[in-house]
Amino acid sequence: MKIDDIAEKTVSLAEKSGATQAEVYAVTVKTSSIYIDDGIPKIGGSMIEAGIGLKCIIGKQIGFTSSTLAQETPTDVVERAKALAKASNADPKFESLPDPKKASGSLDKFHDKETALADSELLMDKAMEVVKAASSNNVTVPNGSLRASSIHYHINNSLGVNTGSQGTLIFGFFTAKSEDNRNVGEGVQRCWSREIGAIDFGKIGEKLRAQALSVLKAKPFKQKWDDAVAILTPSEGSEIMYQLVAFAVSGENVNKRSSPWSDKMGEKVASENLTIYDNGLSEKGLLSSIVDDEGVPTQKTPILEHGVLQSYLFDSYNAYQVDMQPTGNGIRRTPRELAGRFSIAAVCAGTTMEIKPSSKSVEDLISEIKRGVYIEHFAYPLVDSMSGAFSNEVRNARIIRNGELGDQIKYALWVGNLFDSIKGDLQVANNLEVHDKKIVPSIAFPKTELVGQ
Repeated sequence: MKIDDIAEKTVSLAEKSGATQAEVYAVTVKTSSIYIDDGIPKIGGSMIEAGIGLKCIIGKQIGFTSSTLAQETPTDVVERAKALAKASNADPKFESLPDPKKASGSLDKFHDKETALADSELLMDKAMEVVKAASSNNVTVPNGSLRASSIHYHINNSLGVNTGSQGTLIFGFFTAKSEDNRNVGEGVQRCWSREIGAIDFGKIGEKLRAQALSVLKAKPFKQKWDDAVAILTPSEGSEIMYQLVAFAVSGENVNKRSSPWSDKMGEKVASENLTIYDNGLSEKGLLSSIVDDEGVPTQKTPILEHGVLQSYLFDSYNAYQVDMQPTGNGIRRTPRELAGRFSIAAVCAGTTMEIKPSSKSVEDLISEIKRGVYIEHFAYPLVDSMSGAFSNEVRNARIIRNGELGDQIKYALWVGNLFDSIKGDLQVANNLEVHDKKIVPSIAFPKTELVGQ
């Protein structure tokens, strides 16, 4: 039985069993993967997974359950969801599931056939391109992984939503190790795309080798710079920006009054150089689709326009609490892993965060900095989403003095407050890259500290 037929049948069964409203998310996911161990690709194989997630609502009591339907029927799932709803407390905040709205574009608008057909043999060839380009006399690739996935999901609810979407993505993670007589260095590279043909695997290997070798030259940073400008590469800058912005514009956090940007609509909260969108229709976005995971049409939502707050993001649950319309941000999927998402109810989350680039190159940004640091890699980039405070361990970076790159450094802390920094003379480059749920260029963050160890 097709997944849209399964979804429709399960909703009908739920209604007949006494549900006031019901919603089914039915999905099929195919995943192929390989792994690298000591420079040798290991076949991970391929997997096909199918399942449904059912939300059964009786009045304001909500029960959610899921199943692969391997050893039970839709009737079994409905009975379990109904029992969970009856056993739950009424949710006074619940208003309704979303009404049907017409989506623009075809079901397969964001589906790439080559990526969907990628098997372990093809992935092995691509991974070996990385290994061969990265390896040298003193550089090895100790581990890595490469995974290609395709997804087809369908949403049906008792209010008439009957829609779905298809998509593909590929994700790779590789590490390199360099050694000389005195030091050990590390390189880390990731790749993300909806299309396997858009990735230059040889270039990833070259970057991996260069990064690992550069660390061998690094020296501990022993000073303290109280007013440093830090340029973060897209991989690192995208992480901390998303943690901050996604939390601040989440409709759930706004409703709970836990967002630092609650009641700031129309106010300037960041530099005029910062324009950000949440784009569920992004051409390169890994979660791009014609509808979100509740069946609401996706859209390009302006978050910041030249630093001014324009919009919050809403799923249906949080939108209807404040008489707003959902913005297509009811999400179950993640860019790293599509399998198993049917077992999770949709939550209010971003689709693809796009930061508008400038016309400046990274070299232009560097040339304008008197004292700063160019950071390629953190141990793990983190920021406190409520306060904006951060203290991140630098693993790979270079000093900037008088507009020029200087010594390679390690063993330093990058410290500051991101809310304060993005209000300053923040600068954005033109080198857009895809990383997870973000499409972001290099960014120069002012008013930060670099603390030696």
